[in-house]
Amino acid sequence: MSWLLENWFGSKESLDQVKEEIHENLHKEFYLGLSGIENPEQSSTRVPAKELYLVMHGPWDSKLEDNEAELLQYVHDELPAVVRDEVGVIPFYTQVTEEGYLVLTYIRNASSRGVLLQRLPLILMTPEGEVVAKKIFDLTPLGPVGEMSSRPAEFLFRWEEFDKVPEKEVPLTLAYKKVVVKKNEVQDTETGGLTPKEVDQYSAKLAMIDPLGEGEVDLQVLDVQASDESGLKIVVAFRNGLEKRLEFTEVPIIVSDKSGDSVAKVHFTLENMKVAAKSNKLWLFEIPASSLSKPVVNIAELTAFIPKARQQKKASTNVTPASDNKDLLQ
Repeated sequence: MSWLLENWFGSKESLDQVKEEIHENLHKEFYLGLSGIENPEQSSTRVPAKELYLVMHGPWDSKLEDNEAELLQYVHDELPAVVRDEVGVIPFYTQVTEEGYLVLTYIRNASSRGVLLQRLPLILMTPEGEVVAKKIFDLTPLGPVGEMSSRPAEFLFRWEEFDKVPEKEVPLTLAYKKVVVKKNEVQDTETGGLTPKEVDQYSAKLAMIDPLGEGEVDLQVLDVQASDESGLKIVVAFRNGLEKRLEFTEVPIIVSDKSGDSVAKVHFTLENMKVAAKSNKLWLFEIPASSLSKPVVNIAELTAFIPKARQQKKASTNVTPASDNKDLLQ
């Protein structure tokens, strides 16, 4: 059981007494901007909290008493509606501890796809807006937040991590420290067909991925979508941690369904795919329906990865059908 919940329950006489304080403790929800919606908190397109499935994870999973699980479900169902196609974080309880300042939240995914939050930069602010603590939380071990689901999460800011420790009585607010993407971090002039809005959306997602080490190069699939022609659209991030510009000429992509069966194996050859030194580049690859080895039943259950990529002499751009890629690594 979460020691925070144990402490919380220990200071109350009954579950009903805890329930009465829910709305008093709720903080403003903040959004991670993964939908690409400008100012998502102002959107009127929302999903009622009860339409999301509550998933217990980590210290919450199978370690709660019945009344504690009931409380978490009740709090969850009492939350305000969440913006559709967004990922929101809403704090509902805070506590000062010997170790630091702890915030209890729900992470809510109101989109049709699971979202893996790897690096989540958060801050604590005073009512006057002064930032007293900053911390990047690694959420990778928790796995993805499933589609149309939410889960409780604890964020502990240890006292030694504070830039300034406020008075004990000062209430602190948890907020998302949005990463500002510099122009040289994502080259958005050529993206293979992504719109500026989509570039902003995937740049926000890219900002939460673990940064590259010195001298590393990485290609990572950020999203799989259905295309208008019954094919697939794959969004890939090219990350260059070297001190020199790279040119990619070949990119294989493998797409699998939930059961692990291959849906597509395609091999793209590219012309003029350059990624500047210490820079990232987003690119949209389109897989035609003719290259799919089986029908796609549920787009949300597809996964894609890149087994290898080459930097070599230029070649013309083309897509090789799946049947011609029998020797592609899996």
